[in-house]
Amino acid sequence: MNDYNTIVGRIDHFAVSTPDKAAIIFGEQTITYAELAKASLQMAFLLKAKGIGEGDRVCLLSGNCPEYLVLYHAVMRCGAALFPINSDLAATEIAYILGHAEPALVVSDASSSSKIHAAQALSNVHVEHLELEQLVIQSVQVQGDAVALHARKPADLALVIYTSGTTSAPKGVPATDAIEMAGAETFAQIWNVTAKDRCLCALPLSFLFGLHTATLVAFMQGASVVLFPRFHPVRVLEGVVAQRVTMVLGVPTMYAMMLEHVTQTSIRYDLSSVRIAVSSGAPLAVTTRDAIESSLGMRIQDYYALSECRPIFSFRADDAQAVPVGSVGSTAPGVEVRLLNDEGQAVAQGATGAILVRSSNTLMSGYFRDPERTAAAFDNGWFITGDLAYQDARGHYYIAGRTRDQVISGGQKISAIEVENVLLQHPSVAQAAAVGIPDAKFGELLKVVLVLRPGAVQDKDALMEHCKEKLAAYKLPRLFSFRDVLPISPAGKVLKRELIEE
Repeated sequence: MNDYNTIVGRIDHFAVSTPDKAAIIFGEQTITYAELAKASLQMAFLLKAKGIGEGDRVCLLSGNCPEYLVLYHAVMRCGAALFPINSDLAATEIAYILGHAEPALVVSDASSSSKIHAAQALSNVHVEHLELEQLVIQSVQVQGDAVALHARKPADLALVIYTSGTTSAPKGVPATDAIEMAGAETFAQIWNVTAKDRCLCALPLSFLFGLHTATLVAFMQGASVVLFPRFHPVRVLEGVVAQRVTMVLGVPTMYAMMLEHVTQTSIRYDLSSVRIAVSSGAPLAVTTRDAIESSLGMRIQDYYALSECRPIFSFRADDAQAVPVGSVGSTAPGVEVRLLNDEGQAVAQGATGAILVRSSNTLMSGYFRDPERTAAAFDNGWFITGDLAYQDARGHYYIAGRTRDQVISGGQKISAIEVENVLLQHPSVAQAAAVGIPDAKFGELLKVVLVLRPGAVQDKDALMEHCKEKLAAYKLPRLFSFRDVLPISPAGKVLKRELIEE
């Protein structure tokens, strides 16, 4: 029997206490807690028969579907850990993750198989690759002994999410059952999540916002997840109405697209079932927020979390109206925060400082198989977030920018250095700088400013094709600008602020 304080242990609990309760609603398909537990158990038997056991790593590249969650729980029942891979990544990026993770098994949906084959060739990682659809078919007929499976413990590694950082190589953020459970319990506490809730998940399950905040938080309380294959403003709005969704979770782009649809069509949706709508990943423009409240009847609340520690700042459901517009709320339970200046000293109230966080139960201990970047990310036990904030007199925090060189567009984090390095590989480019330009819909748009080599011509199409070969679609530049020289500081750094404001 798995520990109640583990992920599959909690699923098993609800499979017994509320077996007929909907765990996942996916279009016309409903999977109860009893069915979810049974399906993941059968798939675990199949994985075990294929040699997956304690300490193994399983990579998964797939779009959103109930089977994604079934496999996640099955992997954990074997004592293994899931390594989700963003299906938007290019083969070269997937190859890096495969080489770094060294999985015992790679699983993908059928539409992603070609990417896996290409990535395996590039990475020289040739472990078994199975299609998720075939695993599901095979597992239906499998029987086994649950006692023979791994008895899950809170300290077991549950998953590793690869997140874009400030260097070209992504970082693996690990989480144990204990960390996942503590984060889920904290969100449930501050947002008053109960078994009565229906939580919308139109976010990619390969991201923690989707897999943890929009899904696990609900599962750990016995609530229902209304899952979508992908975000589409009309489908999501119709789904909220039809399923009487109580919690909507999204990035600013999603809300902006819903607003755009309603504005253009004048269609009105009954969203009265929604008690909480949250936004994270990038700032939501005040004008967009006001228009959404007026047109959709949803008041959007910001919160702040990182893959490395979640949540950090948030509103409380009991006093959400008291949080000022633009604030990400107050410090979450179990989290300590320091705001420091360049000299490492605490800033005065109202002054902007670098955010450092510490937590005994929701903060990772270090990046997966990456001691150098782990050492650089911590200062005597405090995690250096790379973000800036200030605090008002009532204890509310406001995100004021980033110390790290990163662009966040549509909730997706893009390493400026990664994009610059790709552009510098083009024979026409002598210098490159990538910056984020404020945008009401996407939060920021990725702009690149280039200095070309002598004799080279300004060919945006050729440069874009070059980027498409090496970068995920969401990392592609949206704007190109050309200069004779880049503005350089006395210290030799590119003055990116000038490029943003030009």
